[in-house]
Amino acid sequence: AQARAWADPELHRDVVERMYRIRFAEALAPDLTIEQVRGLEGVRVRETYQRLSRETGVAWKGRNYQRGAWQAADPINRAISAASAVLHGLCHSIIVATGFSPGLGFVHTGKSLAFVYDIADLYKCDVTVPLAFRLVAESPLEIEARTRRACREAFKESRLLATIVPDIRR
Repeated sequence: AQARAWADPELHRDVVERMYRIRFAEALAPDLTIEQVRGLEGVRVRETYQRLSRETGVAWKGRNYQRGAWQAADPINRAISAASAVLHGLCHSIIVATGFSPGLGFVHTGKSLAFVYDIADLYKCDVTVPLAFRLVAESPLEIEARTRRACREAFKESRLLATIVPDIRR
């Protein structure tokens, strides 16, 4: 079913629209391309970062990190990256365990984990990004380890595991 929806342009678009409604509780304009949808999502995510910066007092200079220079990134970027890694791992394991393909994404395409990114994006602005800002506001010390532990607790408290499976099937 995933492969059929991925390969059929009409079904593909339908999945993108359902994912967008899950994230933002609103419909997409029917004439938007996938690239334009990605752009809209990018704007929404950047607005979320800026809002959380204002609410927590954590300075936000934009999403910036380099894998080869991890410690050069500021604490908030390291916390967001650590939280994203945990969320991606959870989504990846659920996707594989439920028989879906991690590479057949709808909003994200052309990457071996495209569907993982699609599914993780459904939750990041509600769960992991606010958590990262809160943790950095508390203290930038040992941010990666604290973020990983806090993600585990947040996923448990929010019953995220029980939410992801039905959302994938939807």
